[in-house]
Amino acid sequence: MTAITLPQALSFRLDRQHLTNPAADALIAARTLIGAQAQVHSAAILQLRARSDAGATEADIGRALYQERTLVKLWAQRSTLHLMPAADLPMILGLRREHVPGYHNWYAKEGLSLDQVETLVTAVVQTLEQGAQSRMDLSRRLVPTLGEWARPMLEHSWGGIIKLACALGHVCHGPAEKGDREGAREAMFVHLGQWLGRVPDIPDGRTAMADLARRYLAVHGPATPADFKKFVGFYAGPAQQAFADLGEEIVPVTLGAKTAYVLERDLPTLIAAEPAEGQINVLGLFDPYLLAHADTGQYLQERFRPAIYRVAGWISPVILRQGRVVATWTYSRVAGPKGTGAWEVQVTPLERVFKKELPAITRGLKRLSGGLPVVVTGV
Repeated sequence: MTAITLPQALSFRLDRQHLTNPAADALIAARTLIGAQAQVHSAAILQLRARSDAGATEADIGRALYQERTLVKLWAQRSTLHLMPAADLPMILGLRREHVPGYHNWYAKEGLSLDQVETLVTAVVQTLEQGAQSRMDLSRRLVPTLGEWARPMLEHSWGGIIKLACALGHVCHGPAEKGDREGAREAMFVHLGQWLGRVPDIPDGRTAMADLARRYLAVHGPATPADFKKFVGFYAGPAQQAFADLGEEIVPVTLGAKTAYVLERDLPTLIAAEPAEGQINVLGLFDPYLLAHADTGQYLQERFRPAIYRVAGWISPVILRQGRVVATWTYSRVAGPKGTGAWEVQVTPLERVFKKELPAITRGLKRLSGGLPVVVTGV
């Protein structure tokens, strides 16, 4: 097997994820990433800004989501919200349907029968056919008819029955609306087929997993089935089967002491990959770069792991040097006249960060800020 060094692997991934060669626009970046994680909506915008030269303002993303509808917000890999290119929905929904038995197990533990689950899904879909609804809208409309047993799964903050309706290809997020509390915004859900003007042709789960594995390896390789399992948030068996289904499309390489895999067509590029001296990248919250491999030691010292992978699944914003994490950062926005402002950024080094790297760090932060002035402390 070909021996691949860690610097080669990290260089390959940085390039393929548009971190050394930005995409022309946010939609291309989102397609490369197989969606931007959007548990925190603003984090998805930062992920796309880090990888694109244009088209990643809040207005641009809003237009793509709610007017052009080339992006769709829904639960995807790892059962987390993503801004997903509409063109990728068949593959993602094929994957999501494989999660349906797990949802049924969850509902059964909560005391719902299979008939009750099916009744709820049907009621939700029929209600959304009449227009966008929030969780509370659905509850107010359906509980009086179905009974109090329906309330918990309609109002559940983690999705409840709506997650299953999404996995089945019926539901996605629509534009958020103001809630009852001042400044609050309430998630709204829409009927997916009506929203897109078409019903996606969803492949079987095994085909979808193989397609996703191919796309995954193109940007996160070299990788193992265990890495892919972490990325999709699914069982080991289907992840291993996906690699097996790729057959001669993939080849094994050695990465450190492990055997990993890369697309055969990408092997020459991987072998030729060279880390750029002093390469600095600034990434925001929940960045996919930090979510794609089981072995985080490839890019992060183990002793610093708690600073990045925090409680409740929170993933810190980081600074990379040649693909390895060297610092975290936080910011506060300082208001200015007529809606202007600036970012005040506190950098917390995990390894030594040099003052000569400050200009590159500031450029990266300014890209994420959308062009606002940036003041950096801690370096």
